[in-house]
Amino acid sequence: MTNEESTFVEAMGRLLGRSGMTPMAGRMWGWLLICEPPEQTAAQLAEALGASRGAISGTARILAVAGMIRRTTKRGDRREYFSVPPATFLALLSSTSSSYRRFREITDQGLALLAERPAASRARLQEVHDAYAYFERELPAVIDRFNQERTGRSLGAATMPQQEGTP
Repeated sequence: MTNEESTFVEAMGRLLGRSGMTPMAGRMWGWLLICEPPEQTAAQLAEALGASRGAISGTARILAVAGMIRRTTKRGDRREYFSVPPATFLALLSSTSSSYRRFREITDQGLALLAERPAASRARLQEVHDAYAYFERELPAVIDRFNQERTGRSLGAATMPQQEGTP
């Protein structure tokens, strides 16, 4: 791993560590986002990240359950391979939409429970409810716009004619 790659991997570890995941989960996910080949065995991950096989195994379980990585095997090979498949991030965002819906539904119940209380007593829960309702409503549109922009950018790059003198 180069110094630049290591810096990136460590930054991902710190970021995901502050977001509720373990720093190792962030480091592993960061490495799987940039490594070559894109599928890595536990031994390759342990070597690249300077971690034990046990740490890799536990972290892989966390990331797989979160939907951030894919675990696969290859015919005739007993080893397991880990990767970040295409569209993983969009799948994570889409699954987040259902979480927002569930939080909004639960806060609906809480607001009904507090219906007879003064508005000031409901304010904390109302704020949480309103935020979840907003994200539940808006996230699908954001994902659609992102997909449209990304698809347009990919198609534009693939179909742009080359100018004279460019490879």
